[in-house]
Amino acid sequence: MFRLKRLELLGFKSFADRTRLEFGPGTVGVVGPNGCGKSNLADAINWVLGEQSARLLRGERMTDVIFNGTGNRLPTGMVEVSLTLEDPEYVNVDGAVAARPSDSPGNDWPRAERISVAQPLGDAEPENQPPASPGKRYEGTITVTRRLFRSGESEYLINGEPSRLRDIQDLFMGTGLGPESYAIIEQGRIGQILSSRPSDRRLILEEAAGISKFKARKRAAELKLESSRQNLARIADILEEVTKQLNALRRQAGKARRFRELQDQLTGRLKVTLASRLKVLEDICAERRKEFAALDAAFENVARLLEQIEKERKAAAIQDEELESQLTELRQLAMRAELDQQRIESRI
Repeated sequence: MFRLKRLELLGFKSFADRTRLEFGPGTVGVVGPNGCGKSNLADAINWVLGEQSARLLRGERMTDVIFNGTGNRLPTGMVEVSLTLEDPEYVNVDGAVAARPSDSPGNDWPRAERISVAQPLGDAEPENQPPASPGKRYEGTITVTRRLFRSGESEYLINGEPSRLRDIQDLFMGTGLGPESYAIIEQGRIGQILSSRPSDRRLILEEAAGISKFKARKRAAELKLESSRQNLARIADILEEVTKQLNALRRQAGKARRFRELQDQLTGRLKVTLASRLKVLEDICAERRKEFAALDAAFENVARLLEQIEKERKAAAIQDEELESQLTELRQLAMRAELDQQRIESRI
């Protein structure tokens, strides 16, 4: 059970300046005339505990909770609300840590539960929801802060450390605090609860009895079990498909090994065949070298003979030219003699 100790507001609706309200032991209510801001205090508590509906905060948009200004003051750019709660059994009136009855030996009273973001209300944080500040525990006094800027950005803090909305919801689950709990009931809500369905009243009774958090954990566990079943089903399908692929890969691997063996055999036989073929070609090449050497010798002989014949031809050509010149001279002499004969005959 927590007790409201302090409420700090800055820029929340009509609270433009930083306002700090201290709630000491024995405080039973806040009174005042209409329009003084009593409902705004309840809205601020609802808002800092994680209320996400602007309509339930008497606005149209969530930014309506930010101070919009007046004729004499400019609007603010952000809103901040801090709520401080304490465990009266853990902290005494002066604010010092008090010894619990269970701290003394031989006492069977239940020990005060330590509230932690990493382990809210004694239950382990789900694996898919990592804690905002692992290992940090909050004992005795808790300060929850929520900030909202006009740009739409928001922040949640627990004892000054950045946190998540889920951490705050887990923190106060089963304690009666929260937007949908029974700790804060606005005007007209009692009649609505009395006239509501039995299932709706049962939710409030379960929250008051402190079993709602266990039901929430049960639902979360069931969802995780269902997710695990689906994951197992998918894993089974994947395993079956992988098994089929594995069998096909085994067959392919066997074929690959057989192909490698045959390829090695083919390579060995091809080496033998090529070696034999190389030996035959080397023998043929040696014979061709011998034949080429013989032909080369014959070619040299023929070349020498041809050179000799060419010399004889040149000599014969020179002799032919000489004879031709002699023949030409004799023909000229014959023609002169014939001309002389004709002249003589003509004289005769």
